[in-house]
Amino acid sequence: MIATIMDLIDGMRTFTQVVAAGSFTGGAERLGVSKKLVSKYIGQLEERLGSRLLHRTTRSLSLTEVGTLYHAGCLQLLDDLEELELTVQNQVASPRGKLLISAPSTFGEMYVAPQVSKFLELYPQVSVDLRLTDRYVNLVDEGFDLAIRIGDLESSGLIAKKLAPSPMILCASPDYLKQKGTPAHPDDLKGLDCIIDTNFRPGKSWPFIVNRQRISVTVNGALAVNSARSAREFALNGNGIAFCPGFIVMPDIKTGRLIPLLNEYNAFDLNINAIYNGTRNLAPKVRVFIDFLAKTFSAENNLCHLGD
Repeated sequence: MIATIMDLIDGMRTFTQVVAAGSFTGGAERLGVSKKLVSKYIGQLEERLGSRLLHRTTRSLSLTEVGTLYHAGCLQLLDDLEELELTVQNQVASPRGKLLISAPSTFGEMYVAPQVSKFLELYPQVSVDLRLTDRYVNLVDEGFDLAIRIGDLESSGLIAKKLAPSPMILCASPDYLKQKGTPAHPDDLKGLDCIIDTNFRPGKSWPFIVNRQRISVTVNGALAVNSARSAREFALNGNGIAFCPGFIVMPDIKTGRLIPLLNEYNAFDLNINAIYNGTRNLAPKVRVFIDFLAKTFSAENNLCHLGD
């Protein structure tokens, strides 16, 4: 039975190559076999189907009506077979080759780079080129295997896998709160020093949920900076209240250097995602790296617990 199926597949491949080449001789050259063997395969197919597939003359070759139908089916079946083989091979193949990754600067430095080191210990046949940038790279045009992105995702043909949540956290130092007071309601922020992260999309209009309604509170302060990490530093220095991603400030909150504020009004949660090209055959190096990050970031006391 296996031999019969294999002969049929070989016959289909031969048939498609003859059609592509426009002759038995050309088909034989494409396949690297004799013209006699090509004729044998075509004859067996026609005998099996009980119908001619090709009109043959000494100078030309063309498809019959049945041949046209059969040719289209052969192309689809052979394409599906090749896709299946590649999928299985990728599943069992050892990850290897260069992995080109894009990640946001701050998050990449704090969390991705340390995990890359651990990943390379597990997969020594993989090399990594990590590009830290806050620019949205074009994965396809720029040749990236994947990108780590935080927040809302633009509609595209790419696939997104959620690695972890990371809520925005309002926080300030104990010294600042002792001097200026602790806000009990979002409106209380209007009279306090707020550190503005100009990279934060809402700008000075900080979002909250009050009585199940989304509101925005316009805040002000003497400090503005285009870096959440610097906003954290200003908060640690007692310069005011910062609104930062949890992955940046949670280590300080756990040690008491920063105090979380107004958690019950939180309206701005972020997700950390791995973005990759949506082809069916995901290379092993990409697949294992995404799985590695997802497992690492979801482990207890790691990234997904930053907002706990």
